[in-house]
Order: sequence, then C-alpha cells, then structure tokens
Amino acid sequence: MSDQSQYLKSSRLIAAHYGEEYEHYYNAIVPPVFMNSLNVFETLDDYYDFDRTDKHKYCYGRVQNPTVRILEDKIAALEHGVGALAFASGMAAATTAVLTACKTGSHVVCVRNAYGPLKTFLEGYCKEHMDVETTFVTGDRTEDFEENVTDKTDLIVLESPSSLVFSLQDIEAVSKIAKAHNALVYIDNTFCTPIYQQPLDLGADIVMHTTSKYIGGHSDVIGGMLAVKDEGLMKKLTANRELLGGIPGPMEAWLMIRGLRTMEVRIAEHQATAMAVAEFLEKHPKVRKVNYPGLPSHPQYELMKKQQKGNTGLLSFEIEGTTEQAAKVAESLKIFKIGVSWGGFESLVFLPHMRISEEECRELGGSQNIIRIHCGLEGKEALIADLEAALGQI
Repeated sequence: MSDQSQYLKSSRLIAAHYGEEYEHYYNAIVPPVFMNSLNVFETLDDYYDFDRTDKHKYCYGRVQNPTVRILEDKIAALEHGVGALAFASGMAAATTAVLTACKTGSHVVCVRNAYGPLKTFLEGYCKEHMDVETTFVTGDRTEDFEENVTDKTDLIVLESPSSLVFSLQDIEAVSKIAKAHNALVYIDNTFCTPIYQQPLDLGADIVMHTTSKYIGGHSDVIGGMLAVKDEGLMKKLTANRELLGGIPGPMEAWLMIRGLRTMEVRIAEHQATAMAVAEFLEKHPKVRKVNYPGLPSHPQYELMKKQQKGNTGLLSFEIEGTTEQAAKVAESLKIFKIGVSWGGFESLVFLPHMRISEEECRELGGSQNIIRIHCGLEGKEALIADLEAALGQI
C-alpha cells in the first residue's frame, strides 16, 4: 500500500490501515510482531551507510523496529505531526521531552494538576541535577502564564483537561505566549486522544500520550508517545530516545496498534456513558459538585467546545459529606473497581486526595473527598445503578 495519502482524510482509516504495507508481510491484514533485537547487513558498507530515515531499513531494536514504526506513523498522522516516537511508558516519553527541551538553569511553567510523577521529576531530579526552576500555576486563566513566563522559560507544561478536577488551558493562547519567549509547549493529550483534540494544530510543540490508556484500551500494556510538528525537534527527541533507551518492545507496540483500530468507537461509548453518569450525579442530592468538561455547567464549557471535539470516560465528583463517607461510597461500589489508572474497558474508582492535607487539596482545586471515576464499557444503566446503591450507603 505505497500511496496512503487517501487515508489521511479519516481518523478511522488512519487507525485501521495507515502506515501498514501489506505487500511486505505476505498480504496479511494484521502486521507481524517483529520480535528481533537486531537486523543484519550483507556488507560492512551497507552497515556504515545505513540510512535510519528509510522506513524499510533497520539496524537495532533500541533505535527502531518495524512494528513500532507502524504505530508511530499512525499517531503522527492522527496528531497532524511531522513524526511521532513511541516509548516504554508515559514517564519515559515525558522525561525525554523535558530533558530535550531544558538545559541547566532552565525555567519551566507547569500546571499544578499535571501528572504527579512528572511534577516530582521537575522538582526533584531536574532541580537537583540541572538547577531547573519550576513555577506551578493553576492555568485556567491565560494570565497565569503571562505573569510567570520569563526570558529563561524553556518549557510550558500543560494538561488539558487535567485528569482530576478537569480544568482546561487555552492551548492556542498559551502557545502564542510561549512563542513570544522562545519556549516550547508540551501538553498531555491522553484524556482527549488525537480523535477529540489536536494540540499541534493549536500551536503546541510536543504532544504526549500515555498509551496505556485509551490508545491501548484494554489495560494490558504500558507505553507512551510523543508527537511533534517540527523536524528539528523530532531529530533531537529521536536521538535522545536512543540514548535514554526508552523504546517499547515490539509486542507492546503491536498491542497499541490493535487498540488504535477500535479507539474511536470505544471512546464514543465511553463519552456517552460518562455524560449520562455525570448528569445523574449532578442531580443527586448527596453530590455537591461534578467535574466533567462535557457538562454545560462546567466553568470552561465554551473553551472546551472551542478546542475539543469531545470528551471521554473520566470524571470526578465531591459528595456532601466527609472523606470517610467518600471512602465508603468508593468501597461500596461493585462494578467500579478501586484502581489508579483509567482508559481501559473497565470502570474504576479512586480517591487521589484522601491522604493529603486540605491546604494542598485547595491548591489542586479539589477537596480530600473528591472521587474520581472512569466509566468503562459495562453500560450506563449498570454504572448508574452501582453509583446509586453506593451513594445510598451514606
């Protein structure tokens, strides 16, 4: 399938067929898992003249792999980027992006509700070993970035929507601020997926996905992804991935390719279920607040409609009650299982703030009793009934 331009007009066609060359795998409809750790050459000159940009030539598994390459081509096309890189985990992707964008003495502006381990990396390793200063902002106002960016700022870290209180950042406006200060914009796009949001089109420089979530979709793989729109940045990230060694195994890449094929259909169902659940919770007398960008009551609903095409299955809510009562609700649920991840077929519940101080909770925008749920594929009627029964316990 040498001419694949026709597939670029449809996200479903990209997920199903783009990047796959059936004539190279005996016309098998599913590409093979290239489990080799290396490729051999006929002559020494072939090795020394090896062109790693040629997608039909490979050398060593830490650098590139044919199965991984298919995954990367699909994500790059979905994100409208010049290229994408797969990683062994979301953290491998995130840390490689930070280490590529920053140098000794850099300044970073990061939203407070960014992924916790990424904040730990910035405040810990990057501060200790690179003298990187990080300023944390709420981020729901563009002024948060205007007031904190400096001439030393090399990176702005976004997560829109954030995965706990579901606050948004104006990606286009923040990107303009970043460009004025020669800073890069990195955004975690895991919640929306490339189907519902394409930050590169809005001015972002690096888009990150934890592919363990909706891209994998079946809770059976760990992985990460970066997509970029600049060739020079792509080359730097590629070189650093090779040095840091964060490439995924071919089996993991194959599982992510499989997940991509059904992702658009799955997230539409996740969204429909989550919307029904959010509307149910918003009307429940024991629920004080629901955080879901798809609700018209969300304070940034208009911004959501401007930069997103949809929402997925993750939301949070706060009860009219104590943290102990919130824990009782979570532990009374039968279909929703207690777990820290999300994006798979299963419904999950967790209390991320349960053991942190109220002061820290206020900084993050949610109370100790905030309950985060992921609405899986078990059906909205079953999930609503499960929540209704659990809320009836308090």
